[in-house]
Amino acid sequence: MACIAKIILILALLCSPVSAENLRVISLYPGHSDNIFAMGGKDLLIALSENDDEDLLPELPRISLRTGAEKVLALKPDIVVTRSFAMKINPNLYEVLENAGVKILCLDPPEFNEFDDYLKTLATSLSLHDIYPYLMEDSAASESGEGNRETVEGLYHRKPKVFVEATGREIHTCSPNSWAANLIFMAGGINIAKDAEPLRKGSSISAWGVERVLKSLDDLDIYIIQTGAMNNTTLENFYNREWTKALKDRNIKVYEIPERFLSRPSLIGREKALKELTKIFNEWKSEN
Repeated sequence: MACIAKIILILALLCSPVSAENLRVISLYPGHSDNIFAMGGKDLLIALSENDDEDLLPELPRISLRTGAEKVLALKPDIVVTRSFAMKINPNLYEVLENAGVKILCLDPPEFNEFDDYLKTLATSLSLHDIYPYLMEDSAASESGEGNRETVEGLYHRKPKVFVEATGREIHTCSPNSWAANLIFMAGGINIAKDAEPLRKGSSISAWGVERVLKSLDDLDIYIIQTGAMNNTTLENFYNREWTKALKDRNIKVYEIPERFLSRPSLIGREKALKELTKIFNEWKSEN
């Protein structure tokens, strides 16, 4: 259903171009909101989801994923941009909106190597044409898990070796081809869990465990805690874990980076994550 709706909408927009100036857009996924904003579509947005960052267009109303159609229709949107997860939560909303003539653009969060196509689809659908400065330039980054392994290992001794804690309870890490792993590669680091198996096909996280972390300490420089909905750990309670004393003893640096930067398929998140990672890695290099 989501794919068919997406194709129908794109064809309709291509055949009957809509002026971006006249569009009224509601975004019900933070990644879409970030990217619409970054591509110059700020003035199109009339409402965001309740899960969007508080500092992104705080003057706009926030909408629950479970809200009724009446509240959405009262805003007079032309297009609602969403994802299949949200449609499953509240299918009646989208049925009523479509019957009322509101277009639904359903785009799921893209894999790292699908981001260019995702941006093009989003931009075309909303008549945003100046997207090319934002397209990925470092295609090698998408191969950080497998295809570029020989090059990575050849540079291993010159780059900081990094572990990302995606969840703290059972110590899951980022999957080799996830956004987090690719951003670490782009910033000049090495993901020591590059052989981790995703929990399931397409998953951004992999099981790892405390034991494997401790076994890898001699091959680790930086430990990154991804903080957010999946992991509410802070530096303070991280060091309350009994086993983390081993990191202190080896002078392994520990940092926090928000999940919305490191793992959200977003132009804004990518920029902030790369800036933060570069700062962390440069600090490590200056000390080693």
